[in-house]
Amino acid sequence: MGLEGLLQVGLLLFIPFIISTSPLAIIPFIMIFAGFVLTFISIPAMKRPYFPDEDSGAHEEKSTRIGGFLMIGPIPIIFGNDKKLVYVSLAVAVAIIIIYLLFALNLL
Repeated sequence: MGLEGLLQVGLLLFIPFIISTSPLAIIPFIMIFAGFVLTFISIPAMKRPYFPDEDSGAHEEKSTRIGGFLMIGPIPIIFGNDKKLVYVSLAVAVAIIIIYLLFALNLL
C-alpha cells in the first residue's frame, strides 16, 4: 500500500495548506486540534499550589517525578529524575524508532 501522490502541500503567505484526495490526510490535523483542546481543558483541572500561612508553620513537602524524551530525527534524548519514568520513556522511544524503521524499509 503506497501513500505516494496523496498530498499536495503549499504555503499561502505564511499559512501552510494541504490538498488531498485521501481522508487519511485529516488525521494529523485532528490530532493537533485534539492536543490544543486537551491542553485548554486540563488547565482549569490542574490543582493550585498549596501556600500555607506563614504563621501556621506547616509546610507540605511534595516530590515531583518527571521523565520524557525528545526525538531529534532518529536520535532520542531521554531525561528524567525517576528511574521508572526514564525506563518507560526509553521503551516508548525505542518503539517509535522501530515503527519508523518498519515504515522506512516498507515492511508495514
